[in-house]
Amino acid sequence: MTQKFVSRKNDMVFFQKYGRIIPLDIRDIIYVEHRSRTIFLHTKKGVFLIPYMSLCKIHERLGNDFLFQCHKSYLVNRMYVEQFVCSKNVIILKNYFGNIAVGRHYRKNFLENMHYI
Repeated sequence: MTQKFVSRKNDMVFFQKYGRIIPLDIRDIIYVEHRSRTIFLHTKKGVFLIPYMSLCKIHERLGNDFLFQCHKSYLVNRMYVEQFVCSKNVIILKNYFGNIAVGRHYRKNFLENMHYI
């Protein structure tokens, strides 16, 4: 079932699903994936689908406080990054939420966002 992005207020976003407004804390978003013209918001509460929205537009609406782009199809919440495997350009997420590839064009930005020394 797809959801409709309604609005953002402070650190909360609101989605419309089944005629109800559902609040979601932005800090609960683990990562955002763009695939087949659909945004997949992977959160602690499950996956929210938002059709026909670009990754750039969702990044703009959610803000840059927690999320950063590490690949042309992914935004990652820095609070869920456990480690970065340099040799494979892969982010390993905390709590077994999976691995996310880091695109070579986004690697420098990723390292700056993670305050790599």
